[in-house]
Amino acid sequence: MHKRTWAIFLLVNAIVSATIMLTVLFIWERAHAPVPSPPAPPTSTRVSTPAATGAAAASATSLPAPSPTSPGPLLYTVQEGDTLGAIAQIYDLSVEELMAANGLDNPHVLQVGQTLVIPIDPPPAPADVQPAEPAQTPTTAAVEAPTPLPTLTPSGPPLVEIGQVLGSGDLATEVVIIRNRGGATTIEGWTLSNAEGNVFTFPAMTLFTDAQVHLHSTAGNSTPSDLYWGRTASTWIGGMLITLRDSAGNVVDTYIVP
Repeated sequence: MHKRTWAIFLLVNAIVSATIMLTVLFIWERAHAPVPSPPAPPTSTRVSTPAATGAAAASATSLPAPSPTSPGPLLYTVQEGDTLGAIAQIYDLSVEELMAANGLDNPHVLQVGQTLVIPIDPPPAPADVQPAEPAQTPTTAAVEAPTPLPTLTPSGPPLVEIGQVLGSGDLATEVVIIRNRGGATTIEGWTLSNAEGNVFTFPAMTLFTDAQVHLHSTAGNSTPSDLYWGRTASTWIGGMLITLRDSAGNVVDTYIVP
């Protein structure tokens, strides 16, 4: 009886020990197991609608841009899942235009790797940039200035004098010569007088440089070079003082008749 009890006790003890050992091994393996790598993201797959429905849906993934061959036509290589309608929509064409350009009879039949001609003009190759020409400033037509009039050279201050008395005492031949040796001057209002109070007033006239005027005592028709006093008797007598004054009464010159 004691032997049987002892055998049962050993069996139970062995089962418990084995259970404990297995539990410890399981926990140790879980603690030291390598961390698994995160799963790779699922690759997207292109889903296209059946060609029989006639719907032209664009692919979820953008189609690769075709590489135009210059100067040839624009080409496109068919990818898996492409439809003729989707390709036409990308290039803003109609299905009929694509079919006519590639000689296709059935719009629903395409092969992967098939090369399609895209009936649009390829973009022009960039031309060499030419340097911009400088903007030309509009030229204003030169306006010729009028030819200036010659400037008169100043001839100095006036120098009017009694130059000479001829034929004194004879009314018919009596004359006084007035001469200008300086700059041009107007002698209007000037006077020529003697000590007896006889006065002649000059009319409006100008004496230029080296010009002279003859004053006759007798009557006559005056000219720019000869003036006639219109007296009835001679005016100038030998030894008489003659005075020439300007319009303001200032003495310009005096002369004694020879």
